[in-house]
Amino acid sequence: MTRLALTRWLVSHTRRLMPVLGLAVGARILGQLAGVALLVVAVSALSDAWIRATLSSASPDSRTPEPLWPVVGALVGIALVKAALRYLEHYAGHWVAFTALQRLRDLFFVRLVPQAPAATRGRAGAELTQRATRDIDRIEVFFAHTLPPAVASVVVPAVALTWLGVAVDSALAGVAAVFVAASLAVPWLAGPATWAAARRTARRRGALAAHLGDDVQGLREVLAFDLADARLSSLDAASAELAAARLSSGRAQGLRAALGAALQLGSLVALLTVAGVVDATPSQLTMGAAVVVALWKPTQGIDDFVTGLDESFAAAERVHAVVEAAPRVADPADPAPAPSSCAVALDGVSLTYPGGSCPALDDVSLSFPAGSWSAVVGVSGSGKSTLAHLLPRGFDPDSGVVRLGGTDVARLSLDDLRSRVGFVAQRPTTLSGTLADNLRLAEPEASDEELVAALRVAALDDWLAGLPQGLETRIGERGSTLSGGQLQRIALARTLVARPSVLVLDEALSQLDGPTARVVRDRLAALPGPMTVIEITHRVDLLDDDAFVAILDAGQLVAFGAAAALRSHNEAFALLQARLGS
Repeated sequence: MTRLALTRWLVSHTRRLMPVLGLAVGARILGQLAGVALLVVAVSALSDAWIRATLSSASPDSRTPEPLWPVVGALVGIALVKAALRYLEHYAGHWVAFTALQRLRDLFFVRLVPQAPAATRGRAGAELTQRATRDIDRIEVFFAHTLPPAVASVVVPAVALTWLGVAVDSALAGVAAVFVAASLAVPWLAGPATWAAARRTARRRGALAAHLGDDVQGLREVLAFDLADARLSSLDAASAELAAARLSSGRAQGLRAALGAALQLGSLVALLTVAGVVDATPSQLTMGAAVVVALWKPTQGIDDFVTGLDESFAAAERVHAVVEAAPRVADPADPAPAPSSCAVALDGVSLTYPGGSCPALDDVSLSFPAGSWSAVVGVSGSGKSTLAHLLPRGFDPDSGVVRLGGTDVARLSLDDLRSRVGFVAQRPTTLSGTLADNLRLAEPEASDEELVAALRVAALDDWLAGLPQGLETRIGERGSTLSGGQLQRIALARTLVARPSVLVLDEALSQLDGPTARVVRDRLAALPGPMTVIEITHRVDLLDDDAFVAILDAGQLVAFGAAAALRSHNEAFALLQARLGS
């Protein structure tokens, strides 16, 4: 993606902030013009004083000392104005930058949610976190340190050199203009090289973040399998790649800085040479030199932000890739009314994941009556979890229809659908906070009594009674203070708080021992009101004889029926039992 396209994209999402950014631009232009005036007035006063001193030494009778307080007063006034404008520029520019970053973070999350779970498939969580935090932080350079210096680097020299040409000497202004133009051109000519280096740096920084995230998340596994040395070696390799990318960017930056310094010194030499050719007066020479030196800062502003700008654009490109990715599912333009029935049906459903060569589901047709408890079983990779994700529209099928209460789920608004279909994953996530905070994620207005009731269904009532702080007990990030079974049951209770009419359990009881899993199933079955339960499981030994069971293999429905009948006559079911040692 080009830098121009990224600029348009960033501006399109922060258009209302542009007037304040315009204030920062104006303040920088006026502040730098004040800086030029400050140097010109000071040098002009010193030059005049030197000329008068020279004349007075040659002719003592011509000594007419001039008071210095008008010059000092002018310098103090200009300096105060310059300081105020500098403060205004920084305040306005950073207000725009930090407000824009807040909006971009909100936009990132708003656009990421509809893409889940597809957005996280094949991506490291730490890499996404890097985009949402560090990459967005780097975009601050674009708003706070790009437009004001870019505009000022053109406007300030144009105004100052016009004054120099009109009021002092056009030849001096002309030679200064050549060097100013060259100074402005150097950063842009080096742009493609620094842009490529910045993109490499951003990619390798993301890879390093993903590596570190994996190390932190999987620290127990690293220690258990004695992988510390291997992980350190790969970390060193990732760090070396990042360092190489940053070194490449640093070389380009150093070359630009050297050329800029050479042009600055060359402009003074050229000015002195031209002044001698045109026989400029000492006053003209000093004012010309003052203008040239005063313009070093505005023109150097381009080089100061170009490297940071390239990194900012590289970060913006990574954020753009997530924000503008088309979601796998979207709300229908004209949503259908929410159905009253909680029956679920799949009709000829097929799905192949992007980049996959084989279908995860292949022409699957199933019906789950309202209020029933059904099980979907099969070996790993058979398509069970894919089927589970289709019900709340984590994905849409390539062909076929998924129905809730006779209505195609693609015709229901996502809010209506997901308020009716509760999904409990095998590896749930908790947030760092209290137990109550986590349980209220699905229903923020739930009472303490409702939370306790949900925990009882999940067979956590005795555990809750033993907690000194009860619902206010703090839970570590990702459930680090919980056992696997406790974490799964908290996730189940959290889903039950929202009172879904369809409950999908994707191996959600897999870490429970047999007796505890039986208690949870019995309490779920005893809940009042119809609720369709679809359990994805490999624990065929825990299924009731009259439970409806569907067996998947390689994405295809190979058998279905009552568990008792399948135990007696079905080879696929017998194989699953044999795997458990039943």
